[in-house]
Amino acid sequence: MDVSPAIKGAFSGIHRIDTWFGACLLRALAMHLIVAGTWRHSAERGLYCVRDRSAKHGLCHQMVVGATGLRAFEYRTGHRAARCGLAVNPPPEGARSWLPPARGELPPADSIVPWRYLLSFSSSLPVRMNEDMVSTYVRLVGGGNSSVSIADAYVATAHRAAAAARLAPDQAGRYEVSDGDGLLWQVLVDRRIHEKPLVRGVRLSVGRFRKPVRRMRAPGVPFRVGVAGRPPLVEGLEAQRTC
Repeated sequence: MDVSPAIKGAFSGIHRIDTWFGACLLRALAMHLIVAGTWRHSAERGLYCVRDRSAKHGLCHQMVVGATGLRAFEYRTGHRAARCGLAVNPPPEGARSWLPPARGELPPADSIVPWRYLLSFSSSLPVRMNEDMVSTYVRLVGGGNSSVSIADAYVATAHRAAAAARLAPDQAGRYEVSDGDGLLWQVLVDRRIHEKPLVRGVRLSVGRFRKPVRRMRAPGVPFRVGVAGRPPLVEGLEAQRTC
């Protein structure tokens, strides 16, 4: 089922999750609705309404789908996933989680698709994360193991990233946080943009840090160094520098 960019934005905004991960969850949700949703047809509009609804907890998810069933036009829900009363259990220990990619591969035979748990988990998460950072974390701690699914990588990264972000101040700014376990995390705090801080990068730490949190200068703002404090230039380069 083709899901429009507007639905991806609405879905991510309602549940307060990263758009890139929301798109992965939407594909899994669409698969669930096709198989297990309640379908109703509107002869007047020529569209279908497919719902994931609980008698006890109300409307969880709803999509308006085109006449062919191949394109979704609208998404609605009665509540944010973090506040859903429906019991959601994490995958069994050792299970391989899987989310459908944009195109191509089928799920491995021994995998599960715990989309409802992952949606609740990400909606409740106190931080946001970009996709590149998740990939970098897996490469750093997993020795470049490419067999880890995006679902498992997201959960593993989220636990470490959330712990690091809790060390950052509430004051708006860019911070580099040492987690005491060999990693430095870049955290952006700006509640004007989003209520959750953004963990935007991670790298290996080198040496010891006197403080676990260091405020980073804003991009594009030069360090203020007095002229007298700069090292002398080699004769002949001064003219090149001032031309």
